[in-house]
Amino acid sequence: MRKFTSTILATLIASSLFGQTSMSFYHLGNETFQNNSLNPAWVPKGRLFIGLPVLSGIHLHVNNALSYNETFTKENNSILLDQDKILSNIQNQNLVSAHANINLFHVGFKFPAGAFISFFANERIESDLLFPKELLEVGIDGNDPLLGDEVKIGNVGLMASHFREIGIGYAYSVNGQLDFGIRAKYLMGFTNASVPGNARANITTNADFFQMDVELQNAQLRTAGIDILTGDEGDIGSHLVSSGNTGFAVDIGGVYKLNRYYSIAGSLLDVGWINWNTNVVNQTLNDTTFTYNGVNLDGVGDLVESLEDSLFNKFDATETNETYKTWLPTRAYGSWIYHYDRNMDFYASMGARYIQGQLKLLYGGGITRKFGKVATLSASALKLPQQFFNVGAAFAVNGGPVQFYMAADQVINFSAPDFKAFDFRFGINLKFRERDKGLGSSSSFARSKGFGKSSNDGTLEGPKGVDSGSFLGKRVKNKKRDEIYSIIPRQKRPDVDTEGTPARKVEPNSPAPTSPPKTRYKKSINQRKLNLKRKNKKKKVIRKSLTGRKN
Repeated sequence: MRKFTSTILATLIASSLFGQTSMSFYHLGNETFQNNSLNPAWVPKGRLFIGLPVLSGIHLHVNNALSYNETFTKENNSILLDQDKILSNIQNQNLVSAHANINLFHVGFKFPAGAFISFFANERIESDLLFPKELLEVGIDGNDPLLGDEVKIGNVGLMASHFREIGIGYAYSVNGQLDFGIRAKYLMGFTNASVPGNARANITTNADFFQMDVELQNAQLRTAGIDILTGDEGDIGSHLVSSGNTGFAVDIGGVYKLNRYYSIAGSLLDVGWINWNTNVVNQTLNDTTFTYNGVNLDGVGDLVESLEDSLFNKFDATETNETYKTWLPTRAYGSWIYHYDRNMDFYASMGARYIQGQLKLLYGGGITRKFGKVATLSASALKLPQQFFNVGAAFAVNGGPVQFYMAADQVINFSAPDFKAFDFRFGINLKFRERDKGLGSSSSFARSKGFGKSSNDGTLEGPKGVDSGSFLGKRVKNKKRDEIYSIIPRQKRPDVDTEGTPARKVEPNSPAPTSPPKTRYKKSINQRKLNLKRKNKKKKVIRKSLTGRKN
């Protein structure tokens, strides 16, 4: 029983010291290989992509319901737990999350036909604790405020896992409007601690005797690999190579271009599970009803012992080694994108994460600006779960084959004692661009409907005749194609009758007709008079030569 109690308390304390956003990074679109993990249909520009172990991607995320200043207070050079502060700042439903993601390697290649295939591996640590406000109110205020009332404590969940994902991704442009991507991932689990999301407790306070009647249901703590991690059992080295805990997950995503100005993008990520088979310990508290009389807290040094004697020893615990399955917290992203021009996009986005039966939402709006092929910058206003509105930023800089990127949420008014959440990413990639064939595009605007067929790397395949075009009805050779514009040799403009019918307007990027009609231009009035005078003079000279007469 002592081991069970200590495990629960250690888990709660560790989770409360730390806290899925990445919305600012998400607004970079298809700028980096790592954006493909947020939407598998987003494929970066280029032909070959190589990741450097660890350096290519480090992601840290924290989200907590309380800050340090909302939890502790300083009094007489001592740091004290401030119960009044905690209860005044806590929310009805609370989330404490701590995530870390390290990119082990990745390789991606885009085929000339436009298909994109990738291989990747990531090391992931995810910890989420959910609890209602009533749980802390009972623990801090005791039974006095609850006399005669019944308090139902539910929606308590814990999911903490360390696992590795190894996968393959594929993306392709179905047509000029729809891009689709999918990633299949083999999962290898190392450690897990979880509480099923259906745990419930009903607490009723007796108004006459100040006792609490507790009814407990489905209380269970499941662990796997904990003893191996602490060194109490097995070999941690071999466990981190092949653990015996396996699973599978998929990511899917798509981008649909409504027209040249608007697109919608969406993705569903981490749809999968892990089967835990190694070093499994299940500690279950059987469904029970009991009366709790409270403890004397004159001294808090023996708090754990007091709770065990008066509370936890009333539970009938059962320990088993049965294997179990956990589902990954599924994530989803959706965006409405306005392509202002070929270098600037506006995003309106929403994200969601499904944890232990609860849905946590985040919102954001952002702007992304491209500075040629050198850099891309995004800035976002966002609302994270259980946090106030804040600002995030992200950028990617390209120098030859080397790309450096960085992204951060919650960057305004950041201070260590007051922070509740942050999300930070950075990394270095190697990317090799394909040779410019004259119709490259780095903009979603140029990829939109009406500018030719879009390939998966963000370039246009374009209409037929991309190496030639038409200028004033005449076929000309293109010197260069830059985004949606054509650069042609300097042309000699013929004399045009300004009073006549204007020439047919020709779009700069329209393909030349198979048999271009010859355009006839009317001669000016002065030119016709001059030609008539020359014609009459020539007739007069011929007439004189035939008659032999002289002037």
